[in-house]
Amino acid sequence: MNCEVFAVLLDTMSIQRYIFSTNNLKENIGASHIVKEIYDSHLKEVIKEILNPPSDYNYYDAWEKNPEKIKILEPEASFEIGYIGGGNALIFFKNKNIAEEFLKKWSMRLLVHCPGLIPASAIGKIDFNNFSGSIKDLFIKLSERKSSFIPETIIRRHGITAECPNTGYSAEIWCEKLPEEKKSYISSVSNAKIMAVEQADKKLKKILEECDYHNKYTFTNELDKLGQKRKQDSHIAIVFIDGNDMGERFRSQKDLPSLRELSKSVRDATMETFKKVIKAVVEAIEEKVLEDEGIILENSKKEDERDKTILPIRPIIIGGDDILFVSDGRLGIWLAKIFLEEFQKKQVSDFKPLSACAGVAITKTKYPFYRGYKLSEDLIRNAKDKRKELKDNGSWIDFHISYGGFSGELKEIRKEHYKNPENISLILRPYSISALNELLNCVATIVGKNKGKEKFPRSKIMELRDVLYSGKQAHRLFIEEMKARGLKLPSYKDFDGYEIIKDSETPYLDMIELTEFYPKFALQGGNL
Repeated sequence: MNCEVFAVLLDTMSIQRYIFSTNNLKENIGASHIVKEIYDSHLKEVIKEILNPPSDYNYYDAWEKNPEKIKILEPEASFEIGYIGGGNALIFFKNKNIAEEFLKKWSMRLLVHCPGLIPASAIGKIDFNNFSGSIKDLFIKLSERKSSFIPETIIRRHGITAECPNTGYSAEIWCEKLPEEKKSYISSVSNAKIMAVEQADKKLKKILEECDYHNKYTFTNELDKLGQKRKQDSHIAIVFIDGNDMGERFRSQKDLPSLRELSKSVRDATMETFKKVIKAVVEAIEEKVLEDEGIILENSKKEDERDKTILPIRPIIIGGDDILFVSDGRLGIWLAKIFLEEFQKKQVSDFKPLSACAGVAITKTKYPFYRGYKLSEDLIRNAKDKRKELKDNGSWIDFHISYGGFSGELKEIRKEHYKNPENISLILRPYSISALNELLNCVATIVGKNKGKEKFPRSKIMELRDVLYSGKQAHRLFIEEMKARGLKLPSYKDFDGYEIIKDSETPYLDMIELTEFYPKFALQGGNL
């Protein structure tokens, strides 16, 4: 193991901004596909151009199929893919000049085929006797490179240049893929995303084929076809889920085979978990319980997909340990909970338990998508911070329902709009999964029925919302009225149902919002 080996670590910057910079779901999907392709077709083309590997040399996925074998250490090997996963690619070269030539060609190819995407990279020697230390040094070098220089990857806009309606960049390409009435010149960035949609759809169809749902169901590329009622006030859920402590786990691997095994097993766990989410949606459709929630299921009008039911969920990113999908607003928290619970059951190569955090931003369908995504990002960060603060090892979730009119940072929104006159926060979010399940038992009580009648009339639920924003006197009167009717609020942890606020906390606004944005068929039990 004394031969000199140079490693090239590839990464990209501002991926989320690149994917979600438009409110057009098709462009979001196309952009996500482009990001995947930089380590697939583009990487293959550059390797083919520089190294011209033999046609029978299965170099691309050899690291997955035989992770124990490190080919670069063999005398005849000139390069090898170390691993691809977690948003990175690691490639080994024997010759530093070839490694640098590869980087130049790869970056140039991305400029042409993936305008607007910002690549990042680092080169360093790898000591396989101290693999963990070498990898950590390489990631530090990559981080330094990312913070010191951001290259220009789009054509600059000048005063005499038309403006792309989608991106605001220079409009220089006539796009034939747009509908007839919308055809126009657009930017190279927007055009590349639109052109990638078809390939993205083909890859998603494979997921349905693997689940054996492809003959009956399909995904949509339109945000207003996720189950909402047309021409009515409707919401979508933007669900962002990210594995916990995964970067640290990857960097702590002591050797290359362990790193490869972990990368593959985490990616497989994420995909298998998402298939469980799809299965839950299909089962709900076939049991016809979505209809009771007012979810409108449409048939696809595409020529090759007629009579297929459009699923009320659409994945945009399925990465190594992270995933982002959109759904009907009423399904987002439920689907996120399913993912987190199923993900925790998976076992990966390092045998440490898996967990993740989820941010669920429920916004108006027409709300700017990038702002909705940023909100989900803030929510997931909030969940991770709470998990870290409490030194908890499990999965956590935070959610926010945007009814319209509130804008700004999440902390500011909650500070200004989720406190009562006594400056008490009216929400307990984020929640661990176990705490969320306990809260959902309370929601089941609120929306449940007794002898055919609602236990809590809708008018009482709305009155409680108003009372929460009032002072102690209003709280006391509401509880007394409930007692006179033989009712009490659901019990949650230390709340016995006879007080609204305790120790400057209350779970009841969270419960009220979940009555609107959690499917009733998924609620079980009840807790008085």
